[in-house]
Amino acid sequence: MQINIQLQKILKINHPEIDLNDVHWKTSDSSLGSILFYKIGPHQQDEKTFLERISDAKYSWLVINRKIEPLPQNCQILEEVKWPELQKDILDILYPLPQLKLFGITGTNGKTTTTDLILQLGDEIGKKGISIGTLGVRTRGKTIEDFGLTSPSFIDLRKYLNRYGKDKDFCVMEVSSHALVQQRLYGLRFDGGGWLSFSQDHLDYHQNLENYFKSKCLIFDYLKPQVSLYLPSEQGELFQKIGAHYKNIIKAPTLKQDLPLFFKPQFNKNNLEVAVALIEDVFNEEIEIDFNKLVPPDGRFYIKKINDNYIVVDFAHTPDALENICRSLRETFSQYKLKVLFGCGGDRDRSKRPIMGQVVDRFADEIYVTSDNPRSENPEQIIQDIIKGIHNHPIKIVTERPLAVKQAFAELKSKEILLIAGKGHENYILINGVKHPYSDIQEVEDFINRK
Repeated sequence: MQINIQLQKILKINHPEIDLNDVHWKTSDSSLGSILFYKIGPHQQDEKTFLERISDAKYSWLVINRKIEPLPQNCQILEEVKWPELQKDILDILYPLPQLKLFGITGTNGKTTTTDLILQLGDEIGKKGISIGTLGVRTRGKTIEDFGLTSPSFIDLRKYLNRYGKDKDFCVMEVSSHALVQQRLYGLRFDGGGWLSFSQDHLDYHQNLENYFKSKCLIFDYLKPQVSLYLPSEQGELFQKIGAHYKNIIKAPTLKQDLPLFFKPQFNKNNLEVAVALIEDVFNEEIEIDFNKLVPPDGRFYIKKINDNYIVVDFAHTPDALENICRSLRETFSQYKLKVLFGCGGDRDRSKRPIMGQVVDRFADEIYVTSDNPRSENPEQIIQDIIKGIHNHPIKIVTERPLAVKQAFAELKSKEILLIAGKGHENYILINGVKHPYSDIQEVEDFINRK
């Protein structure tokens, strides 16, 4: 009863008979007793969609961002800029934050690997943690909830922290540029932060690199006082770019010891250095562990040796990530020929497609261009955008990704590496809103079993 009175007071409701016991942002999840937040888009069709959805929705109190006729029952209009504060006040009552050390990791590439490494390193020194990011909510080696985004909504994030963090020592989360701009971390403060890399991505949303950079810089607003942001020692240019605006940044110390194969590529060594520096800083404890105990997260530099060949599956889906892994494979396996199979996602930044083609053209001996997640776009048009950047090598175009992978397997010759890039851990191909079951990793496993 006390909780209901508190919620009524926050929402300024004068109807004691209205019982409030939860909060949601999706009509499909909401139920009687819920406070439902619904953002209505700016167009007339958005209003029509809202009225259709809300007529079937269950809730006890509705918060919307603009006036609409007819106004639904038990409805409050509140400008969207005030939503985070109101949602926080509600969540503080319904889903209070447990006492956790919080880590925030941003960067164009490397977020998933670094959060997973922090989770593993924490476990190695006896600290129990969870991670929240692209692979869902995880404990070490196990996904306990999957939500399909890099950063969940603010409401869902607070629920996950409350649900899974009560008996934990820390939580490490991926911090996307979208999450920062959209205040999905509202009210949280990090005990440790890392920024791993910066290169072109998400320009369909941010419009230009400067806006994208400024959105990343918002992570400084979420650091506790006196907390510094760690960067890889190798990221000198990024260090200077950030340092022109912010002073509380530190280069992670370089690791001198011999590292397992997974950390041979410079970008993964960077990720490990930041992970180690953050764990040692936040827990004030020097790490002395066998790095061979650490394993890559799903779909990140997954590597298998088959006879005298290697097959690598990686999530690399930006020009920078693709260049990093291609260069690393060239350096690590200098006696091998490199084959690269990749595509680009639909309904995303088109300008990076020919750039990714150029990257592969510089490093690969043979190139397969195929589909990724075309979403609502024509996959053949996406491929045509990609191959505008390829001029020095013959291109094998196989639109259907499963067929492309099988062809690449069949054409493997002695001492060749096949890099299958872009999807990593994903177990589907997204076409016109439908997820069709498919996994690069499973294709590799099946190929190994046939061998």
